Amino acid sequence: MKKNKTDKKTIYLAASLFSGRETYFNATIAKQLERNYNIIMPQRDGFEFGNLAESLQGKLPEEEIGSAVQDIIYHLDMGVFVNNSDIILANLDEPLDEGVVVEMSYAKLMGKKVIGFRTDVRAPYGNIEDPLKGMHFFPAYQCDYFISAYMPCKNLDSADNEQSGLIEKVNNCIDNADFNRYHEWNNPLIQEMINNSEILFKGINDVHSQESLELIAQRYIDNKDIFEKSKPKIISA
Repeated sequence: MKKNKTDKKTIYLAASLFSGRETYFNATIAKQLERNYNIIMPQRDGFEFGNLAESLQGKLPEEEIGSAVQDIIYHLDMGVFVNNSDIILANLDEPLDEGVVVEMSYAKLMGKKVIGFRTDVRAPYGNIEDPLKGMHFFPAYQCDYFISAYMPCKNLDSADNEQSGLIEKVNNCIDNADFNRYHEWNNPLIQEMINNSEILFKGINDVHSQESLELIAQRYIDNKDIFEKSKPKIISA
């Protein structure tokens, strides 16, 4: 999968996507941002779990399919989506999504610009009056910019205005960012992840087609030993 070669910056939208509330908010954010940027949104551009699992049926033992799906999704998100982005825009509302935190951390090491935003009034690790609005400071420290956006959304009109205000802050951060500062990096573990991702996705521009799913599944099976090495060794109780 090749990065879209335009003058537009590419934003990876890192956010939870496990409920209608989350996916709807992500979609509305993406719609506004797409006026000026290329947007990678996993709920749209990534895999449907069921379709990917179906493509592995009969090719792996049933008990291995879930783990294989996780391997493939991880390498698409980290080795393709994050790698092909200029900017990671991370939703830092509670509860913090573990995947988002990992994506932010890797992106920081890869020299990407990380913009975190928080609309949440809950303050589990401090006070809402704190600069980081009471969130855990470790994830926040992965950000180049941290945006606090108060969005009570009392009606649809105010919700639209408040979301537009958030987008304006994102635009300002990007306009002021120095994209040359962290251009070069050299991390063999990250490079290994990217190389593994290329095994699965090289030359594939549409991961949703049945033909592509079958090809990705076969590539995974043919190189299963490589992907096993990148996973933790499980120690049973």
